[in-house]
Amino acid sequence: MKRIDLQSAFDIKAIFREYGCSLNSWVNMQIGYDGKIYMLLNSHIPERIDGMFVNTESNSGYAAIVLEVDWEDERVTKHSYYDFGVHEINFHMIQPIGEHILLLGARCRYREGNPEKNAKIIDFAANTLKEYCLGDGIQDCIVKQDGDIITSYFDEGVFGNFGWDNPIGSCGLIVWDQNGEIKWKADRYICDCYAVNIDEQEKLWYYYYTDFELVQTDLQTEKVYKPQVNGASGFLLTADATSVVFDGGYEHHCEFAVERIMHDTLTDYEKLQFVFTGNELLIKSFCFRQSKAVFVDNRNRLFVKYFVSV
Repeated sequence: MKRIDLQSAFDIKAIFREYGCSLNSWVNMQIGYDGKIYMLLNSHIPERIDGMFVNTESNSGYAAIVLEVDWEDERVTKHSYYDFGVHEINFHMIQPIGEHILLLGARCRYREGNPEKNAKIIDFAANTLKEYCLGDGIQDCIVKQDGDIITSYFDEGVFGNFGWDNPIGSCGLIVWDQNGEIKWKADRYICDCYAVNIDEQEKLWYYYYTDFELVQTDLQTEKVYKPQVNGASGFLLTADATSVVFDGGYEHHCEFAVERIMHDTLTDYEKLQFVFTGNELLIKSFCFRQSKAVFVDNRNRLFVKYFVSV
């Protein structure tokens, strides 16, 4: 097992208290193309339908806490709060897009020929600039520096639900331009795109069910790897392009391991242990982008890590 020491802890509870927010309003966190961490808040997260299906509507107030990070020193340097006002759609994801913000709902219904518009681009003053539909069953979203939007889809988005007989996400993975027009679709039998990321050159990587293959693509050609983990919910590529860090997969989510890239194959599976001030951390949530990672432990402490190598 390889030990990874994390440098500094950021108290999430303290920041939420400073802005008068409840941890129960915290929906998601994602890293933007600008290296900032975006934490999406919803003042009234709707209950699941029949305890199972995520509601597509919320009609509640949204906000974001944005953390600026010194990735070289691996510490949070500044934080800001933005009120985005009340919105109808139940949003789950947040990404900066140019100088604006993309809010995206994982679910949307198709009613009488009209899909719900689950993607909304707003400015930081909460003015709506664009709205469109990016499909139902969205697993994850990455907005690249050039404004292209990558969306991956879980099984309901691939096979259809909520009125979708011909779901947009049937291919499992799509690249859109910032106007909501499709630029590229995956051409594999993807039942569920479990994880997606981009590398330091912004090439797209994805990991999918049922084959559990890791694929790198420049949207023209593909390179395929076979990792030793099944069911990983996230992965990142080290900056030196020599290793892949994976979530532990089925029954081991929020545990992590590394595999080396050697001669276009993955090898040398090794578990990772994250440590702070000599104590092993119990990670409860995380997000990855390129070689950057954000971890939250069971004490609501946030840690950032830039994986140059492992």
